[in-house]
Amino acid sequence: MDAAMSAGGRRPAFSVITPVYNGAGFIERSYAMLAAQTFPDWEWIVVGDGSTDGTAQKVRAISDPRVRLLAHAANRGRGSARARALDAARGDWMVVWDADDLYFPDRLERIERARAAGFDFCCSYAAVVDNGFRLKGVRGFHPAALGLPRHFVHHTLGCRLEIARQIGYDPALAAGEDATLVWVLGGRWRGEFVEDALTVYMEEREISVEKAIRTHRAQLAQLWRIWRRRLLPLTAPQWLALSARSLAKLAVLQMMRLAPGVYRATLALRTYGETAPGYALPADRAEFIRRMSVQSAPAHR
Repeated sequence: MDAAMSAGGRRPAFSVITPVYNGAGFIERSYAMLAAQTFPDWEWIVVGDGSTDGTAQKVRAISDPRVRLLAHAANRGRGSARARALDAARGDWMVVWDADDLYFPDRLERIERARAAGFDFCCSYAAVVDNGFRLKGVRGFHPAALGLPRHFVHHTLGCRLEIARQIGYDPALAAGEDATLVWVLGGRWRGEFVEDALTVYMEEREISVEKAIRTHRAQLAQLWRIWRRRLLPLTAPQWLALSARSLAKLAVLQMMRLAPGVYRATLALRTYGETAPGYALPADRAEFIRRMSVQSAPAHR
């Protein structure tokens, strides 16, 4: 019997998927948060995407039969790594679990409540911290606009595995590979939008104008994919407006290449989507972040 299967051959509730490139410094912390979840019925699929820093050895050292390692000989990018994880998954739902972010202990339990209630996907708010674990805000949900349905931060997502496979990740994209899934789910399937932070997004770790450019180029490609495959009922004017908006952002970012410091300065103006009126991060969530800031040694991808 496969180690990832539960006793009696039953599939796990969740396939937790983690693409990682040179993330050895995050593996132990990420597994510790997963092992501490109040809902234990999961398998963890880690895709080592051509890492050269001992990431695979860190994963192999974990003595938990629920943990599975898939290794790429060379770095292919997150789109390819996520797609491979979906292919290998055996759970009823897949859950996004990026190695360098943080997850509150009740996250999987809360997603399980959505699964048991018959929802097709579940997403939530995300607390946002800087590299020093200082709270910057809470990312909420983006309202429907220009034909795109209400959507969310990808790293908060759990959804039925067959739906994730149906939409898929573009294996050719190294960044911004999640846009199609994030944009399409709310327009075609029934989701629970949890008005509480279940995750912590480490925003500043990878911030650069070059990454932003790659992400916006990927989003343009995925807008075309959505239009070509009719994944959403967009009208031609809506698709053109969305594409024009992305092209305008891309043009501004390309100009910022001449002064990368300007791009970082604009981050203070970033909006985080909508949260419920009066929402504030609960005290136990803030305390969890404080504890993690003490426990986490500096780690770099």
